Amino acid sequence: MTTKILETPSDSQAAIRSAAFRLLLAHSESIDVEELSDATGIKPDRVAIVLDELDSAGRIRRDQHGRVVGSAGLSITPDRHAIELNGRKFWTWCAYDILGIFAALGASGRALSPSPDGHTIEVQFQQGRPVDNHVVLFRPDEDLMSCCENVYEEWCPNSNLFFHAEEANRWAEERGIRGQVLDLEVASDLGAKDWADLV
Repeated sequence: MTTKILETPSDSQAAIRSAAFRLLLAHSESIDVEELSDATGIKPDRVAIVLDELDSAGRIRRDQHGRVVGSAGLSITPDRHAIELNGRKFWTWCAYDILGIFAALGASGRALSPSPDGHTIEVQFQQGRPVDNHVVLFRPDEDLMSCCENVYEEWCPNSNLFFHAEEANRWAEERGIRGQVLDLEVASDLGAKDWADLV
């Protein structure tokens, strides 16, 4: 099979993020430059440059050896939020990642998400949909993502689950963060669209 070679940086970044996400999901193993080159058709030296760009922007995570361990919110090493995805353990960078990944994959399982109020919130999923949940998601506005230098460090910590909308609004107001409080069904619908191209 011949893979199209992508020329523009934005196309290269999207292709590498998508390939990394799918490889992490499939194999639960860290990924090197050569594997991403094989998966995308992009030359290894170009892959290395794009990985540096993505890492600096907080759109992938790498280990101490430079191998990719996280992409598009999915991680194979311990991170902020733990998920059991169709019986396999992964982690995510933010609460919105949880909903998007489950929804796009149509997966069943559960998530354990630390809320800023100090509680851990458990969410069950069946075929990509949250089951019997009365918690809410605070999702920062898109303009925060577009203006931050590192998505992992600046946007992701501000996307969290809360037991009540009032708690979420108070928390965001205290920090001066603009965003929306969404019920999990609405958040799952949004997430399914945002992760659709990755899966």
